[in-house]
Amino acid sequence: MFNFKSVAFKKSGLDPDTLTDDRLFELLLEEPRYVRRPVVVIDGRLMPGTNAKKLAEELGF
Repeated sequence: MFNFKSVAFKKSGLDPDTLTDDRLFELLLEEPRYVRRPVVVIDGRLMPGTNAKKLAEELGF
């Protein structure tokens, strides 16, 4: 759910290889632009809604 390709993240100068899961979570809380959008909830699971084919499969289309 973290958007490493966002302009905000690229400008941050952070190295994604050095970030722990806890730190990634903190960053998501600090900077909403790091959240990969859209976010879709299917059967209680969070999915980024950027892959139309996968999303259609999950929805049974």
